[in-house]
Amino acid sequence: MALNIWKNISSIGIKPDYSEEQIKRIMLTNQYCLVALIIFFFSGINNFVLGDTFSAIIIELYTLVCLIGFWLNKKGHHAFATSFILLSISIAIFYFDSYSGLASGTFLYYFPLALAVAFIFESSEKKAIAIHFTFPIILLTINVLTHYQLFRSEFLTDSDRYNMFMFNLPFSITSIGLFVFLTMSNNKRQHDLYEQQINERKETEKIIKQALIEKEILLAEIHHRVKNNLSIIASLFNLQISTIENEDAQNILLESKNRVKSMALIHDKLYKNDSFNDVDFSAYISELVTEIKYSYPTLSANIDIQTNISNTKLNVNNAIPCGLILNELLTNCYKHAFKGRDKGTITIEFSSIGKNVTLKVKDDGTGLKAGYENSESLGMVVILSLSEQLGGKHSFTVDNGTCFELTFVQEPI
Repeated sequence: MALNIWKNISSIGIKPDYSEEQIKRIMLTNQYCLVALIIFFFSGINNFVLGDTFSAIIIELYTLVCLIGFWLNKKGHHAFATSFILLSISIAIFYFDSYSGLASGTFLYYFPLALAVAFIFESSEKKAIAIHFTFPIILLTINVLTHYQLFRSEFLTDSDRYNMFMFNLPFSITSIGLFVFLTMSNNKRQHDLYEQQINERKETEKIIKQALIEKEILLAEIHHRVKNNLSIIASLFNLQISTIENEDAQNILLESKNRVKSMALIHDKLYKNDSFNDVDFSAYISELVTEIKYSYPTLSANIDIQTNISNTKLNVNNAIPCGLILNELLTNCYKHAFKGRDKGTITIEFSSIGKNVTLKVKDDGTGLKAGYENSESLGMVVILSLSEQLGGKHSFTVDNGTCFELTFVQEPI
């Protein structure tokens, strides 16, 4: 029961949203108030026994000062409560030290007072520490300079002062020990709390890491399934092509298959990467060129593809439209650029400087026909729409063939 009373008194004024530093200060202030109240109470009784009723009454009134300290903490005036208690007790020690004289040992209470100042305030609060240390030193100096004559009582005998000393000595030593113990207990409580928080944080990090691993596995599985589904669709296009004799219909299905295949390659790259946001676009271009060559076996033997590709990674939001644009450009080259010719060359350049990415596809074919800007072909619509989606600048140049250049800024996801 006594332990519960101690805890209840120590937690007066503490609210759930307070920081650890605030809680520590309030608890130590309350505990110091309680220790001081007990000392004042028994010291008053001791003075009554000695027959010094006047000082006994004043000392007992100081128990009310301690109660005011509790009340201030309860009302939320924590900084004021701490200063009020420390300064009031400094004045009490000063008065009774002068009243009873050096032989009474009242000055011994300056030591627990100094410990209270050192323990209650944080080391960063230099101004507050300086004030609460300087004030009792000034008071003590006044008593020394006045030879303890300022409030000296003529009623007390040397025997009374000796008895007071024998009372004050164990009480001051006990209060020092008790306050050191309280501080160590509070520090241990804080240490245990920090350790608990660290353990909780470690557990939380462990859960987060496990969740991230599961998320990565899930994302990998999603990309793998998307790639497989797109590959199935591409295979269905192949089956459909083999059953159709109309060449125009075959070309339409072949182009659709290549578009699907270009997207499947992106998801395949994402599935095989450690990162699910970035695609090694240089490797992607090589695989896409191989796929398109495979789609046009009779033409690919006579068409030389030259590449100048830097190692560049694109995030998935940029990789898919950029891949589709490259697919359309290469398909158009194979279909239209070299009609009536035995051979030709396609040059692919891909590079990046900082966030700026440049894609250039050039052929030495017959060149685009006049009015290509107004063409309603699906391939041209796809190229222009996706270039706009990337927020890039594009251009077609016709000079000994066709050159398409696209420049865009890669923004992070």
